[in-house]
Amino acid sequence: MFVGRAIHTINKDGRLSIPAKMRDIIERKYSPEELYLVLLPGNILCLFPDVNFEEFTSRLYNPQGALLPDFMEMERVCADAEYCKLDGSGRIVIPPEMRRRAKIDQEALVIGARSHIEIWDPAYWEWYQEQRRSGMNHIVTWPALPNNNPKIT
Repeated sequence: MFVGRAIHTINKDGRLSIPAKMRDIIERKYSPEELYLVLLPGNILCLFPDVNFEEFTSRLYNPQGALLPDFMEMERVCADAEYCKLDGSGRIVIPPEMRRRAKIDQEALVIGARSHIEIWDPAYWEWYQEQRRSGMNHIVTWPALPNNNPKIT
């Protein structure tokens, strides 16, 4: 199970280090060469071990237990997924388009989310948590900000 959180810098090549404890779980329980980087609706970036991604997508397509109500959103999950693997230094590469859509620039907040790892822009995470605390659970997208700057001022 993935738990905890850490802020890591993304290098100029888009490489992000996965925290050691999470990396250890991937290496012990899963395969570091069978991971999926997924951009979920709401532009939330997630890293799934292969078996957990298969389980997650099975739940998406199961009419009785569907997690997403809109069929087009369910299709988008797989369309916006990328196969990836940990390199020898325990890093993954986040493609530029995924970083742009998730509003992740130089720093990323890496969060354990039980069956997967979530990767957030730290300011976006704080904004999202504030929305949840204030009862705005229906808001799932980061607001458009001037100059496409993802930082809250």
